[in-house]
Amino acid sequence: MTKRIIQQRKRIFIAGEGESEQSFVKWLQQLSDQQGLHVHLDCQTLEGGGYKTMLERTVRERKRKERYRAKFSILLVDSDRAERGEDGWTLQQLKQQALSQNINLCVQQPNLEGLLLRMLPNNEHLQPVGTKAHSQLRREWPEYQKPADTRTLAAKFSLDDLVRVARFDIDLRSLLKSIGLYL
Repeated sequence: MTKRIIQQRKRIFIAGEGESEQSFVKWLQQLSDQQGLHVHLDCQTLEGGGYKTMLERTVRERKRKERYRAKFSILLVDSDRAERGEDGWTLQQLKQQALSQNINLCVQQPNLEGLLLRMLPNNEHLQPVGTKAHSQLRREWPEYQKPADTRTLAAKFSLDDLVRVARFDIDLRSLLKSIGLYL
């Protein structure tokens, strides 16, 4: 009788601001499954807040889920949060503190809507500005509604769209590499 060896999935803990980021991570999980990658993206929603608050919640949630032994920890944040000045932390302070906690940072420029805008055909080079990203996205994708849901993202975009944008976005490229979606 032969023993059946079950390969354990590589766990990646990903914390994100809200529901849209959670849907985005679920979509990344679907893409990973379609590619035959043996990963599990453990997503935790942080319910917004400033950079300091989100990092503290990320550390707390990661510790709570420690028994699952995540290979990496990633925090998804919007760069436009710095404009709001919540908690008084700059993006640079967040980067330093995340590094000290062994948490990889993925900064969405300027937010998830900006990323989605760049994923539309021929937009990967755009550099949308904070508050305008949502209205720009709605102009080019009138059906878009916040928060984005996983099914909508999967129907609208492909892995090719993500990879195309990742060529111009180092944080997105790093996120996709850690999952195995970008080689």
